Amino acid sequence: MDFQNVNSLNYRLNMVSGNLLPMTADNSSFPIFWKMYSTLIWLLEILQTCVLIPGCLFVPKKKALKDGVIGIVVGMEVICTIIRICKYRGLVQQLIQKFNDILRVEDKMMRNIVTETIKSMEIPLKFYWSAGVISIIIWSSEPFMLVFRKNSFFYVDYKMPVVYTKEPFTTSIFVVGNVIAMISSAYIFTKKVGADSYIINLLLLITAQYKYIALKLSTIFQDKLLQNDHRKFDTAKCHFNKDDYAEKEIKILCQHHNTVIQLMLMLRKLLSPNISLIYLISIFRFCCISIMVISSVNITDYAFHEKWYQYGKNIKHTFMFLIMANNLEIKLSTFEKYNLSLSSFMMVSFKFSFHISLIYLIFYLYFKTF
Repeated sequence: MDFQNVNSLNYRLNMVSGNLLPMTADNSSFPIFWKMYSTLIWLLEILQTCVLIPGCLFVPKKKALKDGVIGIVVGMEVICTIIRICKYRGLVQQLIQKFNDILRVEDKMMRNIVTETIKSMEIPLKFYWSAGVISIIIWSSEPFMLVFRKNSFFYVDYKMPVVYTKEPFTTSIFVVGNVIAMISSAYIFTKKVGADSYIINLLLLITAQYKYIALKLSTIFQDKLLQNDHRKFDTAKCHFNKDDYAEKEIKILCQHHNTVIQLMLMLRKLLSPNISLIYLISIFRFCCISIMVISSVNITDYAFHEKWYQYGKNIKHTFMFLIMANNLEIKLSTFEKYNLSLSSFMMVSFKFSFHISLIYLIFYLYFKTF
């Protein structure tokens, strides 16, 4: 058991996504087929970025924010994560070597704990990947219905704002552009899942080591081995003293714990900027949602200060109905039990930010002591 084969899903995602992140400690290269495959995918993503950025400038701001900017942000997140890991390739290979040294020890308890911990995230990652790709395909397929209604197309007709040629353009260019956008979006999401899976795999391996230390320490004090020895021989004729045995095992466990702490420090150096980036991007997304919620309850504010009362009765009644409709509860969630109104959304946002800041401070102070 080693880093490469301990998590088959992580290995497959790393290859299919074209990320080709390090999987071995000896700096061995990937087969030429996968290198060419990865190069083609990156060229596709570069092409998509080159047509997406000007596309956001030629379409209305609402569509650019809704369909374009999020794609750019996700792409930046993926690229920054992969560049960070590749930049510290030497550090990653040191991590892999230490993991291999630990995983190759013939210990049944270690094997069971690592396998159980890794498998706990296998189904969620598979669902996340498959559901995301299917959703992207369905979302990107919607503009194809316009082919049966129109003969000339514009930038706003694309689901994701892209610029391949001057508008208006023909049906063939429209279809090809949509297909490229669909494939590119599916692959950038797969790259994101692959990078997330790689990081999650590192974290799960560390988690498994802590679980192993906890269970091993508990096993030492259970003293089952000594109880069996006492049943076979007289107490005075035991081959080793109970304290000597416990001291020997605890020393080995302490050495293992020191190794795990070193792994954590190396992992912190590798992942801390990525985690901060994920946090900032999450804040950006929540800010976009909050702007949408605030805007949704202010649609009549500007008009209220104008001379709407000078118009006829029907106009005034209609405007009053608009004001009433504007005060309806805004729902952001699918389920009634977890409904988020504007007030509850702000409360959850403040509490979430407070807890995250507190957790970050605790971890910072904890790691600073080492």
